[in-house]
Amino acid sequence: MENRAIKLLSILFMMVILGACSASKETEVEDELGDFRNWISQTTTNVADRTEEDWKRAKNDFATRTQELDVKQENFSDEVKQEYQQLKDQFNNADKEYEEARHTAMMAEWEQKLLGSYADKSTITQQNVRQVYISFLENVRNQRSTWTDQDWEMAKMVLNSLNERKDEVDEGLPADDEVKIKALQMEFRALETGGDLGGNN
Repeated sequence: MENRAIKLLSILFMMVILGACSASKETEVEDELGDFRNWISQTTTNVADRTEEDWKRAKNDFATRTQELDVKQENFSDEVKQEYQQLKDQFNNADKEYEEARHTAMMAEWEQKLLGSYADKSTITQQNVRQVYISFLENVRNQRSTWTDQDWEMAKMVLNSLNERKDEVDEGLPADDEVKIKALQMEFRALETGGDLGGNN
């Protein structure tokens, strides 16, 4: 009887220990997820106002945090796993928002650099569209010497945007304007690939 009682006590003791360990793990998971939740909330607030360097640090921090938490997912309950995934999705959505805002800001900056007062597309009409292309190419010629591949990509986006506006206003455009614009578009492509067609206004 005595041995039996000792065995039962041992089993009960082990159950208590295991229960305590399980509770301790759950508490640890809750604490870590709570910390991650707070970090996500703070980091994804006013994303568009973050500097490029600041957001790069946030992305690196996110990668480190999720790498550590991913390893521990086997200790997560289904409910915790679901919330963890939602928090990761929240950051990824904020990252998309940041990239879109950054692209919009960069595009506005490049349109100002290459189109000047015509950066506002509503000011481009059938009457002045030829002059807009001429001004665009003059700015490209003057600025291109220091451009990187990324700069050329931005310049191409500005040209594409200008082409789209031309398509909206070019009905009835004089033939000589069409010819001039096509020549300027060709010059841009030549400059991009390292040639120089030159050209008069």
